[in-house]
Amino acid sequence: MTEQLTEEMQTPDTHRTHEVRVTVEYLPATKPFHHEYQPAATIGTVQAEAMSFFGVKDHKERDDYKFFLEFHGQRLTNLSETLHQLLGEKREAEFHLVEQITPGGMSK
Repeated sequence: MTEQLTEEMQTPDTHRTHEVRVTVEYLPATKPFHHEYQPAATIGTVQAEAMSFFGVKDHKERDDYKFFLEFHGQRLTNLSETLHQLLGEKREAEFHLVEQITPGGMSK
């Protein structure tokens, strides 16, 4: 018993960390993406799972189609940033998945 308590005291408190409730809105969708993440989850993880939920992906046809998460009107480009780094101690966040279409034209 004492050994277990000692081990728990030395182990990082990952099991007791409060999760972050994330909502991602995507304009064409009728329902938002909801998921809870650990604060150490990256923006890239949230973006990839939201894109999967909405059935979209970056692609190129004649034009380039690229998706981004926005938070408070700012595009998030650092996909390795964690939710904790972005939000601090906040436990809820609402993002918007936006699509950027870049006209193709002639390739180089």
